[in-house]
Amino acid sequence: MAFDIVIRGGRVFDGVGGERGEADVGIAGDSVVAIEPSLKGDASRVIDARGLAVAPGFVDPHTHGDIYPLLCPDSPGRLHDGVTTEIVGNCGESAFPQTDASLAERSDSAERYGLVVDWRTLDDFARRQDALGSAINRGSLVGHGQVRAAVMGESDRAPTAGELEAMCGEVAASMDAGAWGLSTGLIYAPGMYAESAEIEALCEVVARYGGVYASHIRSEGDEVEEAVAEFVGVGRRTGVRLQHSHIKASGRANWGKIDRVIEQLEAARAEGIDIACDRYPYIASATGLSAFLPGWAREGGRAEMIERLADEAVRERLLAWLRANESEATWRGLVISDARAEGWQRAEGRPVHALAEEAGTEPAMLALDLLAASGGRTSIVYFSMSEDNLARWLGLPYVAIGSDSATRAVDGPTAVGKPHPRSYGTSARFLGRYVREQKVVPLAEGVRRLTGLPASRIGLTRRGVLRAGAFADITVFDPDRIEDKATYECPQQYSVGVRHVLVNGAVAVEDGELTGVRNGRFLRRGTE
Repeated sequence: MAFDIVIRGGRVFDGVGGERGEADVGIAGDSVVAIEPSLKGDASRVIDARGLAVAPGFVDPHTHGDIYPLLCPDSPGRLHDGVTTEIVGNCGESAFPQTDASLAERSDSAERYGLVVDWRTLDDFARRQDALGSAINRGSLVGHGQVRAAVMGESDRAPTAGELEAMCGEVAASMDAGAWGLSTGLIYAPGMYAESAEIEALCEVVARYGGVYASHIRSEGDEVEEAVAEFVGVGRRTGVRLQHSHIKASGRANWGKIDRVIEQLEAARAEGIDIACDRYPYIASATGLSAFLPGWAREGGRAEMIERLADEAVRERLLAWLRANESEATWRGLVISDARAEGWQRAEGRPVHALAEEAGTEPAMLALDLLAASGGRTSIVYFSMSEDNLARWLGLPYVAIGSDSATRAVDGPTAVGKPHPRSYGTSARFLGRYVREQKVVPLAEGVRRLTGLPASRIGLTRRGVLRAGAFADITVFDPDRIEDKATYECPQQYSVGVRHVLVNGAVAVEDGELTGVRNGRFLRRGTE
């Protein structure tokens, strides 16, 4: 048999929890065609994998920065971390559907990068990416917040019957075009204004397509148990498959709730509800600073929020709310990652509490000043979680590894600020720190958490597995050397230990170096 590529002599992991031992992997075109202890036949190219692990390409089920692939089509941060497929459109925000208002808002944000935003639908967005090319595969969920804003703006009210019907129509149109499911971000505007009945109506649409419902649930802190119960209830009443995004118990006072949350999840699974989770291997989260404002301050969108910040009476009301609701521990754990404001770059990488002390003001005041200066676009990293809890989450067999981050490079337009290191090091950190060093799970199981598990949750059938007939997305890494280099202080560093990466049968990383090949595809449900 003739092969385009043979990967010889590596430890082959199948992505579903098994290890086949040392074997050869034969590739023809974009697919794996044979896996045997010793393949006979001609090969145009041979990759020596002796002493290395040969695994399915890593699948990141929870990513952000939907415009970043247009800024960073070679995806070096992902490839050096072994990722061959990512899913965008999470936490209720997707690149579609777009209205005139959302196009204007997104264009204003993208102006920083000189990027023109001109798409409205999933089809438009996919064509834009296909025209540019991508080094990795990419699929998308449709964001509930985007759908809600398209139909009824960012109003804090329930939809009318007509508006709800229109929202269901938007979700159906996106599913028809190839979205893999629906996401919500229930701590963000406008998703936070939706009641369960609205979400269930949309999930009934998603369930008819066999799609997944991924949610940043309504609370990950003080009311996490109630939020999990709401999420489980959606699955119980609609039959939709559930993906609990970046599972956590945030805030020291809530760390002890992990036992009850695990009980809730496992009771739901025992009941027959199709629920799983994802998590990044870090104890800090990342989001926008505006997420710390009350919902009423964010109603109507970013422009109205900024108007409120300029109103002295409203500002005093906001200060009173922040003083009452955010503790000193919050401000000490909240670090500015991207100020997005002229003259504020000195703040990047530093806690709000320390900045306020230097300025002779209180943290709440400094936070409002920075939000006003940045037009509401400041990003933060937030240290609020327990290392012990993290190891427990990572040990659960239904928790996949998702970075919750954007595609980045160490140079160019995405190399701004001090972003969360998970943009660069998620997979390597999990395999190096938690699999090799801490032995939270064995290596074969660790590979499954990065491959077969997330792929199956999204609905991918020929990716995330290594078998004849699967697409030739393959990551070859050194299990003894794989390691994340990105830190909170110096995040823009690539992981090490990933030796070779293939995407749809083409070599994207060779001997640890990017080849510049863009053989990724925009993946649509039903036409993977």
